[in-house]
Amino acid sequence: MRKGLFSAKLDKNLAKEVLGEGAVKEKPEQVLEDENRQHENKSRLKLPSLKPGKRALRVPRLDVKLPSLKSIPRVKTSRGSLEGAETIEMPSGLGNIVRTSSGSLMFLDDIIAVYPRIEDGAFGPLQPLTEIPGLQEIFISEAGDQANIIATVASKRYKVVLPRELLVDRLAERIAITSGINISEKNPQAAGEYHGFRVNLSMPLLSGGWQITLTKLSPPENVSYDPLLTARLLTLLSIPASMLIYGPPGAGKTTLLIHLVNTLAGLFPSLVISVVEEQPEVALHVKAHNVRKYSSFQRTVTDNIRVTRRFDRPDLLVVGELRGEEVISWFEAAGSGIPVVATVHAKSLKDTVKRLDTIIDSAGIHASILDVIGLFVESGKTITDQGIKRGVNAVYYYTGEKLHVLFKGGLHTPEEEFLSLLPHTLQFTFQGEYAHETYRVIKERLGVDRSNYHFVKLEKVRLDELPE
Repeated sequence: MRKGLFSAKLDKNLAKEVLGEGAVKEKPEQVLEDENRQHENKSRLKLPSLKPGKRALRVPRLDVKLPSLKSIPRVKTSRGSLEGAETIEMPSGLGNIVRTSSGSLMFLDDIIAVYPRIEDGAFGPLQPLTEIPGLQEIFISEAGDQANIIATVASKRYKVVLPRELLVDRLAERIAITSGINISEKNPQAAGEYHGFRVNLSMPLLSGGWQITLTKLSPPENVSYDPLLTARLLTLLSIPASMLIYGPPGAGKTTLLIHLVNTLAGLFPSLVISVVEEQPEVALHVKAHNVRKYSSFQRTVTDNIRVTRRFDRPDLLVVGELRGEEVISWFEAAGSGIPVVATVHAKSLKDTVKRLDTIIDSAGIHASILDVIGLFVESGKTITDQGIKRGVNAVYYYTGEKLHVLFKGGLHTPEEEFLSLLPHTLQFTFQGEYAHETYRVIKERLGVDRSNYHFVKLEKVRLDELPE
């Protein structure tokens, strides 16, 4: 009997039901083992080895008995919870089966069982997993003689199991060689892009075993934003006011940024928008026709910010993420009157200002980001046993002395309070309308229904009054 999660008999029954009766042919167990060994040996000849001694790692056994699909009555195929995937709804809370072009997957509470029909795709036996709608991330790691696989689908984390061993090192080599990621003993950790994923590879030299992180280069599925909050943020951008979206990794900052830029471009199609990033991510999902996209291949982010300011003269500058030296050129752009939107990893607003001001001061510029940035959006995430919830926690608008709290804990400041912050006219407007009229039109186009909201006057605060 083959090693792995399931018995040979259970594998066969599942395959017959999921893939069809004709997909499985009876073969002696010894023949199966010989064919599998020949396939692996043949595959190894195609790729140079990054380290000696390949080994097949078992996906760990789980204390769960998966049902035999042979005993389950036939049910209708529907779209299910994963929109765009062919889903078989299972009775009695057993979960669903999702079919893709390369195989099938069974969802069981916090487990996904992957049954590949084709294993010569870009991701080997994990190919079916990479094809399902809503996939956000896959993390693969070696631990002893086992391969641990965790996938995030529609903001919920699952343990992934396979019916046979996984060659983690072979998968890492395939990704590195095909994508051109430069990883070696001299450079044991490297990143790049591969078939629509942002990839980070780490060799055993650093992590004790291969580690592969695959992050889908697309906004997470089933993410929706409060239309009133969107309308207010876009109105403030139209003043123009520069915006900084801050929060921890994985809090949805980039997804929010993509949403705002696409919505603004839809409202004002003539805007010239420049998107500058180290690795293209926002640019892949901004669909407006008048977008100038820059990535750091031959030039740095700093160089690209200065190039687009000089030659494109954008109405809006989008910087995917602030990390280091590009903070100075970003600060210069915001100070020149160009509205700038960017994201930054930080735990709080106070931490955001402190860290960026330190970088600016180290360049000999005695100023603060509060001199040029007026709008701050806090993005957060909450992890529960049901999944990961991402969203906007708070919005602050700085006017010189104190921070106006426009949104916090699901509560909005009253309309009259918000309108008092707007100038008479805006830079982005509809046929020269006044600011309050532009705001009204934006709300109408986004479908804002005031009766759905509860407004509360939120007190202004000083930066030093906020938590670290």
